[in-house]
Amino acid sequence: MFTSPQWTYKTQLKDFGKPPEIVNLHWISRWIDKPSFFSSLPSELPVVWSLHDMNPLTGGCHHALDCDQFTNHCCNCPSLKKSGKRDRAWKNFELKAKLYQHINLHFVGNSTWTTQQAQKSALGKYARSIRTIHLGIDTNDYQPIDPSIAKAALRVNPNDFAIAFACADLSDKNKNLSVLLEAIDELAKHYSITLILFGSGQIPALNNQITTLNLGRLSSPHLQSLAYSAADIFVMPSQIESFGLTALESMACGTPVLAFRTGGIPDVVIHGETGWLADEVGSAQSLYQGLHWMVKHSQERSHFGKAARERVEQKFTADLMANSYINLYQELVKK
Repeated sequence: MFTSPQWTYKTQLKDFGKPPEIVNLHWISRWIDKPSFFSSLPSELPVVWSLHDMNPLTGGCHHALDCDQFTNHCCNCPSLKKSGKRDRAWKNFELKAKLYQHINLHFVGNSTWTTQQAQKSALGKYARSIRTIHLGIDTNDYQPIDPSIAKAALRVNPNDFAIAFACADLSDKNKNLSVLLEAIDELAKHYSITLILFGSGQIPALNNQITTLNLGRLSSPHLQSLAYSAADIFVMPSQIESFGLTALESMACGTPVLAFRTGGIPDVVIHGETGWLADEVGSAQSLYQGLHWMVKHSQERSHFGKAARERVEQKFTADLMANSYINLYQELVKK
């Protein structure tokens, strides 16, 4: 995904009514025109930018993957069909540098990894502070449901090993559903499998030997909790994740997580305690090894699930996140 700082509709601070003491930005691509908005900000007004991907740190891409040009100056962008020394990424990077210089900017990464990317980026030098505040969820909304009840409610065969996968767009290549399916195809040679899918978008052709339950988009946390609780394992095979919110939701429901060791996921999932982290990112074989271990070690899997819920309660609640932001706001207002 590649987006530019400019947007169709010009935006100014006055459009939002009463002048604020702090501005907190989140994901604003294709919503706020940065040149007009940043130019309208008083120079000392604190601007907290919560980073949910790398777009504020690059010339346009939302995840740089193997490209490290953002650490110096974006150009010859691999995300563009027409790239070069003075391509769109170069121009966007130049524009962002000019805009960032004139605002009281503070970057907040949602994970250790995201914060590190901000520190590496040549645009990070314009931020007056860079820190990490983890995302949090409401543990009253996401909580364990008895697996036997959840499986019965969704008509999941209790004798099958149930694997859950979820994301906003099931066809998103970064989410690597195809890699998971390849791993499950191998696992299905030895075990009876039910695959629980929820999210929007098209899914690829599936193995007829695998029972598939496609729940579509689930907007209710209770229904999501039901789906997570019906699974023996939740798999997040993404190529890159800045944090891994669905992993957190699954853990809150007492379902351990299998994921690649990439991006911000290791902040959430602790290998051998709350789930399994596969080291070879993008490898179906590496994913299969984790799945196979989980099938064979049901007692350990149960312990992982309980530890996962405890970890969320201790480290990743909405209250903890809110208090961290309140402390940051108070710190910035006093300056």
